[in-house]
This record gives sequence, C-alpha cells and structure tokens, in this order.
Amino acid sequence: MDSPAHKTFEPEAHWRDIAGALRAKIDERSLLPGTRLPSLEKLASQSGTSIHQARKAIDQLKRSGHVTGWRGKGNFVSEDTFVYRLSARTRFNANLSVEGKETTLKMVGRMRRSAPDHVAKAFGLRIGAQVQRAEFVRVVEDRPAILARHYYPPSPRFQSILDLIGHHGSVTAALAQCGISDFLRRETSISARLPTAHEALILEIPRTQPVLTTIGVNVGDGDCVVEVSEAVCRSDRVTFKA
Repeated sequence: MDSPAHKTFEPEAHWRDIAGALRAKIDERSLLPGTRLPSLEKLASQSGTSIHQARKAIDQLKRSGHVTGWRGKGNFVSEDTFVYRLSARTRFNANLSVEGKETTLKMVGRMRRSAPDHVAKAFGLRIGAQVQRAEFVRVVEDRPAILARHYYPPSPRFQSILDLIGHHGSVTAALAQCGISDFLRRETSISARLPTAHEALILEIPRTQPVLTTIGVNVGDGDCVVEVSEAVCRSDRVTFKA
C-alpha cells in the first residue's frame, strides 16, 4: 500500500483539479465571459486525464454557473448577468450604472419603414404609415446583451432622431435634443420566444436559446406617445425587476 507521502491521485481528484483550475481562471478573468472552452478531448489531453474526467469537470462548472453549454457549439464561460429595473422612468444607462456596469450603444441600422400594427396603434397612426426606426445593440461589459428597436413618429420634431442617437450613444440625450426633456414609461409588456437568425447573430447566441422581449410605450408632455421601444434580451444575462 502506498504511504501518504506517495499516494497517487484517485480518479475523482483529476476532475476536481481540472474544475478548480478553470474556475480560478474564470474568477480572475483570464478567461473572459463568452470565451469558448477547449473540447473535452483537448481538455483531457491538456490535463493528462480521460475524457470522462474532463466531462465531470465541465458538468461541475455548469452546476456552479461558471460554464454554459450549447448543443452543437461547445462550452463557454458564462456571461455576466445584471438586473434591469422597470419603472416609470426606465433609463438603460442609469439602470446599469447603479450596478457598476459599463455600457455602450452600437447602431446596427436606421430606416424609415411601415409601422408594425402595435407601433401604429400606439402612435395613433393608420396601419402601414411610415415611422422612423433605430436598431442598436446594448453592450454591457463588452458583450452584447440587448438588441433594441426604437420607433419614432413621422413628426418634424423627430426628423434627426436617428442621427442623434448614433451621435450621442444615448436615447435620452437624443430625445432631449429633440425637446423631450423628460418622458415616462406608460406601459411595458414582457414575453419569451426563440430568436430570429438576425437576432441570434447579433446577440451571439444559438437559435435554440430563448430570448426575453419587452415592448415599451414612452410618453412625454400631455401623455403624448414619443417612442415605442422593443428590446430583445439575452435570457442568460438579463433579469427584470419592477
């Protein structure tokens, strides 16, 4: 029998060593959120152990929330999460700054288009009326979190709103320059569904991962609707709280 000083590792210790080493790299952020991990075969080879032990290590990290696995795509370091608080004055940047999160806005597209039915109804327009739409990505801690689509009425007041959002990187600042110094959230609806191919590509998720979607109606003076917003949110990153 081996003495304690020369005792060899039991098989169980191998997967614990692998999991511990990966967890340490994730916690110290030498492996960043969204990083794809080596395949089980490569992880086993790097660790000098079996695929079975590598799989046990990854399964443990999934249970602890450090790793997320996507069928057909591999295993990834889990994304940072954040709470998005819904209120009468819902402001994205202000919301996230409370949690110490860095955010940026990246414009994806801007256009005039026919209003979807719910947008036309909110603005009191006829179905098919032209509205302005800005589409942009909300990036949190350097990772995509939300694909947003904001609609504005066909009013001279908002003729430059799309350019202003791109310029300021802020919807609130753009609206202020259009003379909307304050606005309130009149209503918010939340649902879940699977992403479209476009949404999955922008948010860097597989099409099998559900997204949370919100539709918000914002009003200015006199309860006049100034904006209808749609947000397609990564369900592994965002938690809504009223």
